[in-house]
Amino acid sequence: MPDRPGRILAIGLWTLVLSAALSSGSGALAGTVNIGFSIAALIAIISAGILFDIIGTAATAASEAPINAMAANRVYGAPEALGIVRNAPAVANFCNDFVGDICGTVSGAVGATIAINAALAPGTLLSKFASTAVIALISAATVAGKAAGKRFAIESANSVMLAVGRTIAAFHRLVGGRSAAPSRSGGFWGPSKGNARSDRNGRNGGDV
Repeated sequence: MPDRPGRILAIGLWTLVLSAALSSGSGALAGTVNIGFSIAALIAIISAGILFDIIGTAATAASEAPINAMAANRVYGAPEALGIVRNAPAVANFCNDFVGDICGTVSGAVGATIAINAALAPGTLLSKFASTAVIALISAATVAGKAAGKRFAIESANSVMLAVGRTIAAFHRLVGGRSAAPSRSGGFWGPSKGNARSDRNGRNGGDV
């Protein structure tokens, strides 16, 4: 979680740069392809924003104890999920704010391009209300999707975290990276301050 002005400024600058780059790039791309592809891209962007909002909300709502128990029992993906839960503020900031704001900005740029293309189409009823209709639909889909997603994330927080942990573990295995050890030490972000058992001692069967 950003706790210093420098880190807050860095996140703000990264958001500014990525939003500007993705917004201009997606807008230019949407203007060169057919409207069907643009709509599909818009749906994908909105869905990504809702998905990351679910992950960020679930990270703050999940309970550490059951996920810690699953990690101790070597459940696949549980150590990664435990690391996410123990870093919930940073994960929520990244998913809900950073990714969410970027998806909102990019979806607005793509929506504006779709509205312009629809407005330029002659003889269609949609061309008269294109801008208003597209912006209204984007806002409605985003707000309604995030509202439903938040409820699901709160009610199934531990299941969501385990699914995300398994996805991260599968990605580590795919790229050949070292996944987190299935121990009580806090997942792939390392041990928490409140846990006295280290990975080395855990493998040797000794307690500190």
